[in-house]
Amino acid sequence: MITLKSDRLRVELPMPGEHPNDSLRFDRAGYISEVILDGGMHFCASEPRNLVHPSSGGRGLCCEFRCDVSNEARVGEYFPKFGVGLIRKEEDDKYIFYKQYQDVKPFPVEVSQKENMVEFITQGIPCLGYNMRVCKNIMLEDDTLTMLIQTENTGEKEIHMQEFCHNFISIDGMAAGSDYVLELPGIPDQGDGRINNRRGYSGGFRGYGRGFTFCEFTAIDTDLSVDVSTISREIPFLWKMLHKGAGAYVEGKEYFVPSQINIWGVDHILSPEIVYGFNLKPGEKLEWKRKWKFGFL
Repeated sequence: MITLKSDRLRVELPMPGEHPNDSLRFDRAGYISEVILDGGMHFCASEPRNLVHPSSGGRGLCCEFRCDVSNEARVGEYFPKFGVGLIRKEEDDKYIFYKQYQDVKPFPVEVSQKENMVEFITQGIPCLGYNMRVCKNIMLEDDTLTMLIQTENTGEKEIHMQEFCHNFISIDGMAAGSDYVLELPGIPDQGDGRINNRRGYSGGFRGYGRGFTFCEFTAIDTDLSVDVSTISREIPFLWKMLHKGAGAYVEGKEYFVPSQINIWGVDHILSPEIVYGFNLKPGEKLEWKRKWKFGFL
């Protein structure tokens, strides 16, 4: 376990391969399992098991590279899951994010830690013409956590990628309900009525001006999407999640224009997913960052 400290924050990062940072979905470099403000206010939660699919092992601020090239591998061959490793294809089907594949070759990750920062360097293993080198720096200063990501396509093929943080956030362990508010100042006014989920059914979310809240407690996971063609193009893209009862908040800054915005919630978690979509040609490099600020109302 890696622990970073500032004068206000304590951040816990399990090492790559150390539970819960041992899933076959989430980037094992910079997996943040807990954030504690001023020694008492906790912000991270584990993905529950009462979902429409088996739990995929997420917790806290865990990121994912989404680039499914499993269709290019035959059964018995390996395909890359960026951030994780090479996965042996067991049947004639696409990659399933919650499946527990039996044969996995994890990507090697170099870790270098200082008092208030840690660097992860993931050098992929060439497979199917794909490969990517990722350098991720996690830094603390006062009440702010910063993640800087640098990628380089070291393979032979172009990479079509989405990257995002799942933000499995639970403020002081509070259950899902109308005390949670997610502010997104860069989106149009959502009114105050119920919002249909991504499948077109009335979900557990309600509009809250330029943002959302829960209608009531929900033990069944519910989600919705924001039409990114209507959002502000200003960088950084801002969001803020608060809980009125806990009297605390987390404020996010994403230093890119989102290609998707998905909101997911269940039980005691509200998860804004601000997605960065990009292409990397062989030899190309790309850098972006995100920040989280934690505080009291």
